Amino acid sequence: MGEFTNQTKEILQSSGGHIFYEFQLVDVYIKNTVSYITAGIKQGDHVIVIENDHFFPKILHQLKNELSREELEKVHYIHNFDFYCFRGDFYYKSIISYFEKYVEPFFERGIPIRTWAHVEWGDSEQLTYYVGEYEKEVDQTLVSLGLTSVCAYDEKRVPPEFRQTLLSCHRLYMNDQEVFNITENMELERVHLSAESFSNRNF
Repeated sequence: MGEFTNQTKEILQSSGGHIFYEFQLVDVYIKNTVSYITAGIKQGDHVIVIENDHFFPKILHQLKNELSREELEKVHYIHNFDFYCFRGDFYYKSIISYFEKYVEPFFERGIPIRTWAHVEWGDSEQLTYYVGEYEKEVDQTLVSLGLTSVCAYDEKRVPPEFRQTLLSCHRLYMNDQEVFNITENMELERVHLSAESFSNRNF
């Protein structure tokens, strides 16, 4: 890959926080995932990656070209079905509790972390409701913990009403090309990339 994608640079320049990524193309999604993980580790973070078993081998294959063996040990993989449906359904309170217990050892040892989560669920409308409730709850959790987290969704699985729900409980919106701040009025404002401020970051 060589250098970070513009989306990663824009996230690094922004205030971070809770990011809604609506992806269209799998190959671009993989590239952005690898870029985000690599940037985090180069900054000294550990990265928790919640992903399916189809995409993660492709991500890991590219990461092996970017990171040393020691750096790869800072990538922590969780199968997204195990994470979101470990009780057999998408029950958001249990997911939040599981996440808090998972990250607790990192905080106890003073290890900085960030997360990347590919959110997937069944086709039930009720599950879509629970995903929305989960995102509202996790936004407060991430703010309280001071974490930067990307929540990635396949655009084909995000109907307009659900998209509005997701926009309401994230701080940034990202697609395959750009990153936007989400205003209080649910409008999107482009995050402008400053080459100078990015180049001054320490990796």
